[in-house]
Amino acid sequence: MLLKIPQDQEEGESTKMIKLYLFSKSVHRILVIIITTIGFLMSITGILLKYTFIATNLKFLNLSQVRYIHNNLSPLFSIVFILMILTGIIMYIFPLIRKHASSN
Repeated sequence: MLLKIPQDQEEGESTKMIKLYLFSKSVHRILVIIITTIGFLMSITGILLKYTFIATNLKFLNLSQVRYIHNNLSPLFSIVFILMILTGIIMYIFPLIRKHASSN
């Protein structure tokens, strides 16, 4: 036997889900910009660390500073990436939940 949820309570849950979806979408967009910037910086520093002859030709670069930047960006990249995955999962599941709820 299924429990019947009152109509007003059901609409409240739907509104909360929509608000969560919209919030996740806006946060996800900001995280995309942040992770793109961090990823670009990490790729440049990674190339400089992998191919040291590039850094030796550029006298203004210090490999220890490049390594420091690369190592300190890594945890930030991981945190932003995990948050981006979570908001992406919410945005992926939301239409499935709505479709399932509308079919019932």
